[in-house]
Amino acid sequence: MIGRRAILAGLGGIALAGRPLRKSDVGTAKNYLGEAEIRELNLIVETFLNTAELRATRRQTMRLAEWEGVLDNFLTSNELPKLQGAGSISAEAAKRIAHDRYDAFDTKRKEVARQASAEVDDLEELKRIADSAKAGNKGRGDA
Repeated sequence: MIGRRAILAGLGGIALAGRPLRKSDVGTAKNYLGEAEIRELNLIVETFLNTAELRATRRQTMRLAEWEGVLDNFLTSNELPKLQGAGSISAEAAKRIAHDRYDAFDTKRKEVARQASAEVDDLEELKRIADSAKAGNKGRGDA
C-alpha cells in the first residue's frame, strides 16, 4: 500500500493532524489512509481486541495457530477482505519508493516556502516605499 499510494498521491494524500509531513511519516502505511479508512481500521482492531480480552477473561489459552483461525473467522464473519500472499513490493522497496517521493515533495515544499518568503519581502518593501511616498507627499502639502 505504501508504494502504490505514495506514487499515486505524490504524498499529498498523507494527512497528519496539524503538523508538517516528515520523512519518517511516509514509511507508515496507516498514514496513507483516509479518515473513513482510519475509523474502520480502528473499529476492526478494537473489536478484535475485545474478542481477545473476552477469551483472556474466560481464561481460554490459545496458541498462535489458533489465533490465526480466530482472525480468519473474524474477518469472514464481518465480510472483511483478507490479504492474499505477501504482495508484490517488499516493505523495504515500498519505503524506498516513499522516501524518494518524499525527497521530491520536500524539495518542492522548500522551493514554495522560499518563493512565499520572497513575496512577503517584496510586499513589505512595496509597503515601505508607499509609506515613504505618502510621508514625502505630506511634507510638501500635496496630500
